Amino acid sequence: MDNWIFGCDVCQDVCPWNSFSEFNTEPKFKNTTGFLNFNTADWHNLSEEVFASVFKGSAVKRTKYNGLKRNIEFITLK
Repeated sequence: MDNWIFGCDVCQDVCPWNSFSEFNTEPKFKNTTGFLNFNTADWHNLSEEVFASVFKGSAVKRTKYNGLKRNIEFITLK
């Protein structure tokens, strides 16, 4: 998906702390769950079980499964 389905890119742009950011190689930030490789069909077919597994320990869990699915549907209606 080419659009944001969670989070706020504007917040990232205006956050003063991001001016200090640097590229890092922290292993905990690696794409170990594969969601960065999801295509549109993968997002639409996302099940609650996959959501729970992929986003375990992630801030994305704050939106809950139904909230993320709502965002996915909204983005594809644009």
